Amino acid sequence: MADTQTIAASRSIPHWGLFGTVAWGASIALAFVVVQSIVLVAYLKRTLGETDLPEDQFQESLLAAADNGVIISLATLATAIICVPMILGIAKLKRGSRLTDYLALNPIAWRTLGVWLSITIVFIALADALTLALGRPVTSEFMLSAYRSANPAWLIWLAFVVGAPLFEETFFRGFLFKGLQPALTPVGAIVVTAAVWAAIHIQYDLYGIVTLFISGLLLGAARVRTNSLFTPLAMHALMNIVANSQAALAVNG
Repeated sequence: MADTQTIAASRSIPHWGLFGTVAWGASIALAFVVVQSIVLVAYLKRTLGETDLPEDQFQESLLAAADNGVIISLATLATAIICVPMILGIAKLKRGSRLTDYLALNPIAWRTLGVWLSITIVFIALADALTLALGRPVTSEFMLSAYRSANPAWLIWLAFVVGAPLFEETFFRGFLFKGLQPALTPVGAIVVTAAVWAAIHIQYDLYGIVTLFISGLLLGAARVRTNSLFTPLAMHALMNIVANSQAALAVNG
């Protein structure tokens, strides 16, 4: 049963509400798509040269670039650089809002953070054990291809460990969560943000997306229990550190 005091406290903090959050969220999602597309096309244009390719060949190049580590890294970093300030600006546009309250930028005790990071490690271990038991590879083909093609390798580490968690947590467990929580209750907001977050990772198969959904539930629970965005941000970064490390071991032997 939802904590009525938590819901009441959330409603008292100025935010865009359900419909405003959905509308602004759609504009942020559109910006995300535009930024990713611009980086992809610009990189391909530079790589392929100024010579115009037939449309079918250019489409093939676009598909081939879907798991290119350099393109993915640049697009991820560009998204964080452009969309995170956009989210902050939209939050500040709401009269009376404070970013600390709106996005739950509250400090968290190191001991509490350590507990949640430990829970994350246990979750990763259990998820990997289940994956192996089902006869599936721990590292997806997408991650292997992305890491293998990332040159220099530090670019994909910067993108996945810093850029991706920064944008995704600010958007999903920060902006969207705050707007959805009063209408859907904390549990509903956790489920919806986890579902949408998992759904945007179309580079993975159904098993990977379901795993991400469960990961999103854990991140949302941490956001609610600690009342701090920094908790899921650190957990998300840790998850990506492990994923990158597994890919590096698989690629480098």
